Amino acid sequence: MSKPKVNGKAKYNRVQQYMLAGAGLGLYFGLFFRPVREPNFAVAVALALLAATVITILGLFKKPRLPLIELGKTAVSTFIKFALFMALMEGRHYAYDLGGKWLVTLFATLLGGFTGWWLAHRETR
Repeated sequence: MSKPKVNGKAKYNRVQQYMLAGAGLGLYFGLFFRPVREPNFAVAVALALLAATVITILGLFKKPRLPLIELGKTAVSTFIKFALFMALMEGRHYAYDLGGKWLVTLFATLLGGFTGWWLAHRETR
């Protein structure tokens, strides 16, 4: 089944909605951020690996089943995307050290807005 085509105005509205939702989540993660540990990029990579594994396993249950090569591509691209996002979330520690609560809030809000923009464009393709 193919995806329905999205016209320009609907695509623009979806981008706005995703960006606002992402920025709102980022605002939340920025406002309530409390640095209780040192940044740990190994945790970010481990969480990205876990997310990619779960998404790939769920892909095995889809009908019709994707070819193995497609599942492999999905697993790798999902891992890269999650690892990048999680590493940037660990960057909140450095933003906090540089500028305190205001900078980490701005950083997380912009990261959330960009992530929403990226997801909206990816979905409307």
